[in-house]
Amino acid sequence: MTGARIGGLRGAFDEHANDPRGRVGDFDGFTAPLEEWGHVLTEAARRGWSVVGLSD
Repeated sequence: MTGARIGGLRGAFDEHANDPRGRVGDFDGFTAPLEEWGHVLTEAARRGWSVVGLSD
């Protein structure tokens, strides 16, 4: 998911999950792991590697 597409989730996050006391207290905390995982998948694809648990 690209940054712009992730940004589209902000409204839903604010409505349903925004809780500063919760495990993911803000939108940046929610999106950081998604963006990092996206980098992992992009690099794996670039190298022609598979990722355990994913299928075509």
